[in-house]
Amino acid sequence: MDEYTYIEILIEDKSGEVLVRQIMNKYVMNRENFTYRIHSFKGIGKIPPKAKMVSQIKSGRLLNDLPGYLKGMNASMEDIQGKKAIFVLLDSDDEDCAKLKMDLVEMYQKLQIEIQVYFCIAIEEMEAWLLGDSEALIKAYPMAKRSLLQKYVPDSIIGTWEYLADIVYKGGLSALKRDAASYYEIGLFKIDCAENIGRWMDIRNNASQSFQYFIRKLDSFCESNT
Repeated sequence: MDEYTYIEILIEDKSGEVLVRQIMNKYVMNRENFTYRIHSFKGIGKIPPKAKMVSQIKSGRLLNDLPGYLKGMNASMEDIQGKKAIFVLLDSDDEDCAKLKMDLVEMYQKLQIEIQVYFCIAIEEMEAWLLGDSEALIKAYPMAKRSLLQKYVPDSIIGTWEYLADIVYKGGLSALKRDAASYYEIGLFKIDCAENIGRWMDIRNNASQSFQYFIRKLDSFCESNT
């Protein structure tokens, strides 16, 4: 019997939660004694300048609230037996990925907590993980613009969700922006894409390097002896 494994996942928005839940459901399918929980936020926010000064007021933004969540989870997971870790998943957006990763690690170290935390950054946005599995995308959207999909360079900085909209939405991005009365409705489009494409994704065959990094970190943690 496998050692008990427990993972908390923090992610910046609802569409990310929908996608990662599908990924994790596939990941744990043939594993025993594995529990995970996902917490989604209302955007990414900014890392507080003084991470150790944890605010009791929650902003709803991932990075703003991250120090408090990490400290709280470190305490709440203290008595859990077996392997345990926190995974923080976020988009790089317009940030320099290496600098963002360095800032996150520095913040984690300042907290002086014991729980292992993994930071996994999607380049440029998590929609890159959807575009990284072209077979899943075509299964989910048979009428997708295949010529655009074939031109896509994995993890390229091109406005990822907008490029996805051009591929799968009837009339492309301009039609989506015309049809969507608010950013809330664009968010619903992103959730639909995460749900529809995620259902077909092969988590062991994805062209996105940032997706592969996330899976490698999961594997490394689950196969470790700690």
